[in-house]
Amino acid sequence: MKRWFRRAVRWLLLLVLAVVLAYEEIQWRLSFVFAWLGKLPVLHSIENWARALPPYGALALFLVPSVVLFPLKMLALYWLAGGQKILGISTIFAAKVMGTALVARIFQLTRGALLTIGWCQWLFDKISALREAAYGVWKSFPVVRWWKSRWAKEKARGGFWKRRWMALRERFKPRVKSL
Repeated sequence: MKRWFRRAVRWLLLLVLAVVLAYEEIQWRLSFVFAWLGKLPVLHSIENWARALPPYGALALFLVPSVVLFPLKMLALYWLAGGQKILGISTIFAAKVMGTALVARIFQLTRGALLTIGWCQWLFDKISALREAAYGVWKSFPVVRWWKSRWAKEKARGGFWKRRWMALRERFKPRVKSL
């Protein structure tokens, strides 16, 4: 293969990987919802139980999202087969988001136990290195650099949404007439 073609294919694959990792990272950060729910007394005791699991028990806990979300995914396929495309696709998307957030929370709770298993530590190191390489590619794109600089400028000015909110509050503030 020609050198330029290999480089082009490599950059294309790294771009796809960077987009997929960015999507997964956004979903991974949704685990705060489960952390917030974990403050409820019932779920708090379940989280404490998960933290105390031995390494292979923690590994087995990763089957829970698959088992819990499998019926939901089957329902989505039923809806797709019945012609309810929007309902089926949105259900699959919701199950994907919930599953990723749940796996992220389980990993946060059991990370210490999991990383005592040799092959889990090796896999974690490899995935972390791949993730950093993909982020390096992602950050090198001009659009991303432009967006980051724009975001920093907006944040320095007080933030886009905060300024809009304050303008709306000022606009609809009840006007008091002095006597």
